[in-house]
Amino acid sequence: VATLALLLIGVPAAQASAPAKMATPCADAAERHRFDFWIGEWEVTTPAGGHAGTSSVQSVSGGCALLENWTSVNGGHGKSLNAFNPVLGQWQQYWIGQDGNPTEFRESSWVGSSIVFRAHVPATGKSPATEMRLTFTPVDSNTVRQLGESSTDAGATWKTTYDLLYHRKR
Repeated sequence: VATLALLLIGVPAAQASAPAKMATPCADAAERHRFDFWIGEWEVTTPAGGHAGTSSVQSVSGGCALLENWTSVNGGHGKSLNAFNPVLGQWQQYWIGQDGNPTEFRESSWVGSSIVFRAHVPATGKSPATEMRLTFTPVDSNTVRQLGESSTDAGATWKTTYDLLYHRKR
């Protein structure tokens, strides 16, 4: 009966029973996979070897984004959503930790094999305007360095806020 009804309204039976093919615009777009070196399950340390936490970075949304699930050594949690914005021609990151303070890294550039994100945080109360820089560098196929820096003088000088090494779990 259902097939007959579909034929009467002009829908071929083969079309009615075939599932709709989902669009996958990111599957073969090279720029959308340039940051894939960060995908994986990670043990995270300081450069001196101290345990800093763990991270799980997954390709999501049909290969259009990377989702990080971060857990610090003291139990803090956070997530970042990273994606290439084709309108701007840049990667962007939205970070939110359990402290409730999001950081939007709306700008990025590639310097060699490293991706450098930038965020601008406006002045509030006693805190000056701050520029934040976040650099991810593939050290080798099993190690990624993440360097966080901040500047309160419009990028003239930078202070390291953290320096982490992501070691791929075996």
